[in-house]
Amino acid sequence: MSKKIKSYFYWGAFSLLFTIVIWFTFCLAPFEFDPKFGWSTVVQIFGFIGAIWGVSHQLKKQREMQEERHKVELQLNTYEKIASDIESSSPTGVATSLFIVCSALDNARKKIEEIGEYVPPPFHPDDINNDYREVHTKLWKVAGTIEKYEIISPNLPLFREVLVKKIQELSDEYVPLIQILPYVLLSEKGINDKAKLIILDEAAVRTLEEKITSFSEIAWDIAGFLHDIQIEMQNQLLGNFFNRKLEVRVPNVEGLLVLTSGDEAMLQRARDYLNK
Repeated sequence: MSKKIKSYFYWGAFSLLFTIVIWFTFCLAPFEFDPKFGWSTVVQIFGFIGAIWGVSHQLKKQREMQEERHKVELQLNTYEKIASDIESSSPTGVATSLFIVCSALDNARKKIEEIGEYVPPPFHPDDINNDYREVHTKLWKVAGTIEKYEIISPNLPLFREVLVKKIQELSDEYVPLIQILPYVLLSEKGINDKAKLIILDEAAVRTLEEKITSFSEIAWDIAGFLHDIQIEMQNQLLGNFFNRKLEVRVPNVEGLLVLTSGDEAMLQRARDYLNK
């Protein structure tokens, strides 16, 4: 019980007690030695006490309803904050862009024999890097917001640690890519003469594709974790309000980690992942 509710309770109890004392003092005192004092007076006393109790009970119910309404509003606001941070924070879009760039580089290389010159793809490393940095910033914001509300679920700290580790892995996989792109794509701040660009041969394109694949796998893991956390938040914060629970994610590939409080085996796998 909060201090505010306790103060209401104590004040109500004091007011009730004070009212009864005053009533007895000024209403019953004249009847103390009055032989006419009978059952009608007793009935009046109990009726008065019953009325006081009824009002007190009604006020208590109103306070409980207000407290429950405030709790629901707080739960809804908390979910909205977390959900708004999760929106547009998935790194899968960056991974898709990198695959498109890789394919375009391969096609540009193959067309040299057809047109007699190398035409670099119309992509800029600065744009790709800006997209990644934006997503990266949003992911860390999600992790920070989750940390503020870890009290919601006992396993939320574990889920946040898993997400943070994946974000770090994503950064590690991105560094080699951003080191290559400025040398194979034109940019205002970098190479702006196509004659100075490095033309990747088939082996180099395959190597770049493998690096992008590694980046993409982690990006999709993070996207799955964001979905899992959102489901966890809905079930914990809104499940009782709507009287139902959402089903957790079922991965298409066997062995993938799912962040859920409803599966002890998955929780243990999450702990094992952190201890690697």
